[in-house]
Amino acid sequence: MSTDDTTGRYSGEMSKAIRYRRTALYTALFLALILLILDRTALYLHRPDPDSRAVVVYTAEWCPYCRNLRAYLDNNGIPFTDYDVEKTFKGGMGFWALRGTGVPVSAVGPDIVYGYDLDKINESLARLGYRINGAQNSNALDRGAVFDRK
Repeated sequence: MSTDDTTGRYSGEMSKAIRYRRTALYTALFLALILLILDRTALYLHRPDPDSRAVVVYTAEWCPYCRNLRAYLDNNGIPFTDYDVEKTFKGGMGFWALRGTGVPVSAVGPDIVYGYDLDKINESLARLGYRINGAQNSNALDRGAVFDRK
């Protein structure tokens, strides 16, 4: 690195390189800050409260497990909100906030259930006050389990 003897500053080429690096660093820091804000906002908006009673499912249109889960909830009269993670911004942010890696992801009250796991979904629904009549396993859709509100 050569400096100008009179001012102690770097030569023209070095000065450009330093400015470029500084700009790249500030840009990276700015983007990291934006991602942090998005992440915390998504977490705040989509993470269920400990006293939550809502049933929210994050699904994709093409997913057969998602279709089965929606049909299971519909057939048993469970009120739920469905967000498509690929077509809606809110669905994508919720999926990200819940750290989903595959669909479906279900927020059943305060519980998060990853995948098509009817055993865990049934347990969570029971904690919300739904009484399960019939089979309580992953084949319950085929066996026609029915939920009643207490």
